[in-house]
Amino acid sequence: MSDHSLLAFWKMEESEEQLHAMCDLCDEDLCRIDNCQAPKRRIELLSVRALLKAVGINQTIHYNDSKPYLDNGYISISHSADIAAIIYNPDYPVGIDIEKISPRIQRIATRAFSDEEIAAANGDLEKLTILWNCKECVFKLADDEGIDFREMISIQLAEMSPETPPETPPERQSKGQSKGSRNGSIIEVSRGLSEGLIDATLTKFGKTRHFSLSAMKIEDNTVVWGHLVF
Repeated sequence: MSDHSLLAFWKMEESEEQLHAMCDLCDEDLCRIDNCQAPKRRIELLSVRALLKAVGINQTIHYNDSKPYLDNGYISISHSADIAAIIYNPDYPVGIDIEKISPRIQRIATRAFSDEEIAAANGDLEKLTILWNCKECVFKLADDEGIDFREMISIQLAEMSPETPPETPPERQSKGQSKGSRNGSIIEVSRGLSEGLIDATLTKFGKTRHFSLSAMKIEDNTVVWGHLVF
């Protein structure tokens, strides 16, 4: 499958006031932001709007419950402690998840990962975090609340090792703008992403779906993105 996805990241460094100045907010955006009580969540929402404007996606984000969607094309959004990430594809649904690498992942490992997956990770925090990224990405793409991460989602991590970080997509363009610059805090934009390095399946009620996922590391975060194959 050809991939015309756009993957972009934003370092969440600006204040709300700075981000407001960077965004062209519609009434729907303003209503959602004004109704958000948590300051960090407002920063996340504004950072994504600023990022969309910076990469030229001039569309309003709508929400079906908490799932974002566009009038034209498909979008997925994720945030870590300090980075907002988006993936956009004009033709088919895509998913993304970004997580800060942290020992906290060990607390949920036995609940979220199979014995085989835990053995493959071999205690490595980066691999464990990528496993979580993968399962979150599949969950988003499946759009089904009734999914058991451990029992229903299977991830094959055979090609990944902590000594060799996941392959960086081609045509990676590091922007490196500083805080307060004209284009804001874009730290990376990638286009024409490579095919997936990780195979994932979701099996529910005897039906199996297959997903193609890719992974990379950015600063102290791991990122996984991908799409449904069949």
